[in-house]
Amino acid sequence: MAWSWLTVAAKSIPWGTIVRRAPDIIDAASSLLAGREAKRTAENAAAQTETQLSEFRSRLDELEIHDQETAKVVNQIAQQTQDISIGMEVLAAKVRLLTVLFGATLIIALLAIGVAIR
Repeated sequence: MAWSWLTVAAKSIPWGTIVRRAPDIIDAASSLLAGREAKRTAENAAAQTETQLSEFRSRLDELEIHDQETAKVVNQIAQQTQDISIGMEVLAAKVRLLTVLFGATLIIALLAIGVAIR
């Protein structure tokens, strides 16, 4: 009973046509396999591109954070430079004042010496 359907199938299949068309069938199968390989390669490339894109995004986020930290440091350096400049201006003003006072004291001392000698 199991063999009866096989004999019916073997008699109803046009084996001559299949044998004549075998090169076309092989070409079609090769094209189908090549298409599947190309699709698989494209899917792998797309997955790899997505991976690279996510890596680039995370690296960009890290660079942005680093850039913000660098901007904070530069801002602190600028503030400290401004504070030093203000301090130098104050010191320069004090030096000028002391120079004027020293000059005045020197003049007064010389006048006192001149008065004392006469």
